[in-house]
Amino acid sequence: MSNIKALVLGLLLLVPIFVFIFITTFGEHHFSLRTYFPVVDDAGEVVYDAKGDTIFRRIPDFTLTTQEGETFEKSEELKDDIYVVDFFFATCPGICKKMSSQLTRVQEAYRDNPNIKLVSITVNPEHDSAAVLKNYADQYNANPEKWYFLTGPREKIYSLASEAFFLPVQQVPGQQEFIHSEKFMLVDKEQRVRGIYDGTDYEDVDRLVIEINVLLDEYSKRK
Repeated sequence: MSNIKALVLGLLLLVPIFVFIFITTFGEHHFSLRTYFPVVDDAGEVVYDAKGDTIFRRIPDFTLTTQEGETFEKSEELKDDIYVVDFFFATCPGICKKMSSQLTRVQEAYRDNPNIKLVSITVNPEHDSAAVLKNYADQYNANPEKWYFLTGPREKIYSLASEAFFLPVQQVPGQQEFIHSEKFMLVDKEQRVRGIYDGTDYEDVDRLVIEINVLLDEYSKRK
């Protein structure tokens, strides 16, 4: 056997070994979602921990009332859950209906996963009582154990929207209309915002579903 043939044969025998090493080393893809809203100091500088990692804001605990008329304690109801938050109001003429319709898709996608929740918070609490929210939720076949429609004191809700989620909210003076965001916010188990999406856009909600799966994969690899 010539030296060239021997070399070719040797390379062919080594190829499977190289493929196995490559797959073992690089075959498992590791995706990670970005985290939003870093903590900043009084000078506007990002704050880091002792390891040099960025510290991110966490959604604070809050207490509101569900469409079932029950007290909702975030620290209890969403403990160890991944959840999606939006702000809406029941008499909203257009945008809110699109948002709620899109959330039905998310609810269906995770129907069998009890650790994926949806949280829709009204920006018109004076009108949107628990009974009103119950009627609205029923129109979208919302599972009350998975999809919470929340009402409560206006000051608390508006503070939550603007200070925790950095979303605009305002009542139009002299009218029954409200300025609010169409965004969906994805929150992880550590209460950090991990995704922001256009709740009226079908493709962006597809991205939300995909990124929930990415987040679930992140947690599965920590075990």
